[in-house]
Amino acid sequence: MSGRSTRLAQRATAACCLLVLAGVVVSFLLPSLAALSSAFGLPFGESDSGGIPSAGTAGSAVSRALDLLRGPRGVRLVSALGFTLTEALFSSALAVLLGVPAAFLAGRRSFPGRRFLLSLSGVPLCVPPVIVALAFVLFYGRQGYLNSFLMSLTGAKEPPVTFLYSLTGVVVAHGFYNFPVVLRTVSRVWERLPPEEEEAARLLGAGPFRVFRTVTLPHLAGAILSSGALVFLYCFFSFVIVLLFGGIGGTTLEVELYQAARSSLDFRLAGTIACLETAVALGIVALYLGFERRMSAGAAGLGPVRPRPGLRGFGETTASVAYLGFLLVFFVGPLVSVLIRSCTAAGTGPYSGTYVFSLRSWSSLFGRASFAPAVLNTVSASAMAALLATVTGLTFALASGRSGHPASRLLPLAPLAVSSVMLGFGWNMILDRGNWAILVLAQASTAWPFAWTQIRASLDRIPPSVDEAAALLSPRALDRQFRVRLPLALRGVLSGAGLSFAICAGDATLPIVLSLGRFENLSLTLYRLVGSYRFPEACACAVVLAALSGFVFFAQDGEIGGKA
Repeated sequence: MSGRSTRLAQRATAACCLLVLAGVVVSFLLPSLAALSSAFGLPFGESDSGGIPSAGTAGSAVSRALDLLRGPRGVRLVSALGFTLTEALFSSALAVLLGVPAAFLAGRRSFPGRRFLLSLSGVPLCVPPVIVALAFVLFYGRQGYLNSFLMSLTGAKEPPVTFLYSLTGVVVAHGFYNFPVVLRTVSRVWERLPPEEEEAARLLGAGPFRVFRTVTLPHLAGAILSSGALVFLYCFFSFVIVLLFGGIGGTTLEVELYQAARSSLDFRLAGTIACLETAVALGIVALYLGFERRMSAGAAGLGPVRPRPGLRGFGETTASVAYLGFLLVFFVGPLVSVLIRSCTAAGTGPYSGTYVFSLRSWSSLFGRASFAPAVLNTVSASAMAALLATVTGLTFALASGRSGHPASRLLPLAPLAVSSVMLGFGWNMILDRGNWAILVLAQASTAWPFAWTQIRASLDRIPPSVDEAAALLSPRALDRQFRVRLPLALRGVLSGAGLSFAICAGDATLPIVLSLGRFENLSLTLYRLVGSYRFPEACACAVVLAALSGFVFFAQDGEIGGKA
């Protein structure tokens, strides 16, 4: 290919990528504005006067929105906000408590099972929340494996474990599900902390706890706070887990928004809830940006990965074995129970604790007329959404370069402040009924921040000297992007694509909220099977979905492979 043809191809490709970026951003902004505008009783893009709202019109709209916060509905909203903040705060605290010890073991110690522990960091990314909810019902539910075991062991007539359908159940589910986020983030910093300061503190007589409190913890604070803020956002926008754990004595803003928009058809109330949760989430995103900036500043002093010694002494070994055993039973156990339940049938009698091998659930699942179309829809929609999300993340990452301007980080993180329920509600305000294309655009607009994170991390690892050398060889910035930066960031691009596919394949929220007619995918199938208490078939569907999304994620995630 001649130089002129190469330049034309590069320009055409860049133009297409910019169009994709613009389309995905617009597909995020348009439904978000539509959802927020409904809070003021105005159709999206219109006003009471048919044009731009006047000051009086805007004041009247605000007054109508504030009226919704008075009376019983206001009390209900305040209660939902309090429950949402409470469960998100306690869930993120539990995730940090569970994740920091795991980060220490993964980042600073070598032991059998370390690679398996690292692999757990992929669970929140490739295992959908609906599967986690199903796993916790099977393991911790009144007729779950844990209660069956304890009742057969003690002879009790009533289940001893009853916390699941309560605030405690939501916190435990969220905390266990999201602690790998803390593990993944903190371990990457911990394994590269320079040893000089710790050694100097020990020479001055400081004990292990004091060294950790005064030297190690300040270096880890940015990573702990940023991962904690991210977990808080995930829990704040919890939908499927709370929706399935009915009767918990409280509800989240997400569930209230869904019920207002779909059950009550009270669009003004739904818009008010959307405004409320978006305002809170924007504050959390701002905190996350501050924590991430602190973590990035601290990363400047990090060194290469330190050698990992084995477990030291009887006390550390005993504590580590006990901790890993705890995770194995109470975190891995529920996930494994999904696989076991898909291949077994319960014995006679409640709480019998007896199960027999059976593939009846698999034959029933495969015999469903909608199963093959559901698999095809999952693969096609998720692959297209992942492609759009990856192109969007790559284009923005390359266009923003090494800029430290807040806007270069705020725009990609803005979708984190908007829930999937709100996005689906906004699309329903614009269109009477969703379709395959709308689902793809909506999922791409929520997934591209995760693709951008992976790609930006790969681009940030390129030494400035490489960019300087490339500038000497080619004066055209576009040519340098294609010939130098893009090939060096290929690993991050593939990782971002795999992560986006896993997120979109496991998303049950947008397919539930959007009115998609006869559309069916694996997430919807799983949700409906759980809702109808057909747990064996649901478990078989969960295994298929987890295997599909997990395979794509782990195939592209080199961080957890043999080089970890």
